[in-house]
Amino acid sequence: MRFKRFKLRKRKDIQRVFNEGDSISNENFSIKILLKKPEKEKGEEKNIDAKNELKIDFRFTVIVPKKAVKLAVRRNRIKRIVREAIRFLIKENKMFEGDMVIIVKNDISSLKSYNVKTEIEKILQKYMNNELQEDTQ
Repeated sequence: MRFKRFKLRKRKDIQRVFNEGDSISNENFSIKILLKKPEKEKGEEKNIDAKNELKIDFRFTVIVPKKAVKLAVRRNRIKRIVREAIRFLIKENKMFEGDMVIIVKNDISSLKSYNVKTEIEKILQKYMNNELQEDTQ
């Protein structure tokens, strides 16, 4: 799976998620989510993984503040762990269409990616349940 197509890179896009997106968090993560509004297809290509035929318009970025984790080696390891967890979630088709910014609050460099995956999955499930409740009201 080509991972670059799922990266949220531009500063203005990240700023838009912070300004317009919803926030949900737990003790280790704070996640900002901006769901994509349904639009008519304008011939735009979605992120397609040719190997898995995965069609999803999802982008994310991981932020690990220096204040939370001092050593760059640990910050980089945390980013790798979180990216791997997100990759599993994308493969399992448990992602939505939109943008997501994951902010790590604590040093989780000792955790395994499957632990991080379940934690992020719980947060996203909680968010989606809240969204469904708001839609029905």
